[in-house]
Amino acid sequence: MPEQTFTITIKPAEDSQLELLEQEFSPGNLSKSHYKRYEVQKRGEGVYLIAWHNHTPVGHFLLRWSGPDDARVMKYIDVTHSAFLEAGATRVAYRRKGIATALIREAERLARAKGCTQIGLSVGSTDNPEAKRLYEHLGYVDWGRGEFLISWEHIDTQGNKGIESEVVIFMHKRL
Repeated sequence: MPEQTFTITIKPAEDSQLELLEQEFSPGNLSKSHYKRYEVQKRGEGVYLIAWHNHTPVGHFLLRWSGPDDARVMKYIDVTHSAFLEAGATRVAYRRKGIATALIREAERLARAKGCTQIGLSVGSTDNPEAKRLYEHLGYVDWGRGEFLISWEHIDTQGNKGIESEVVIFMHKRL
């Protein structure tokens, strides 16, 4: 992993930044996913972490305190002490510069401080090998119970609703 070549700052999202996050990370998508992630933070159910380079958002992860929001995974996880990372992304021009690593390390630090003893995430089982390698490098291991399908709603610029899906595996790490 190349060393980070510039300074980034990681902070929880703020209400005033949401439209910028939508424009930077989700152009052409009317789903308002950054607003939804911020709502999780406002309810006290997690923290929506944003990585900034100068005044530009370059990456994000939503850290949930309650573990994964998926019944197939939750039945195997102690959700009272397990945090969950979701909705991670790094802008293409900033990949392989330590952004995701810094976001994950900050999430792990916050989860430990909150009393969590483990943290998990889902990653595309076949379509995201670079992310899976990064998570393995950071100490995450495959849960050993196979793949499963996750789905979410997507709204395009014309307002057409659809369902996006991805086959993923769950990975976790003791904190």
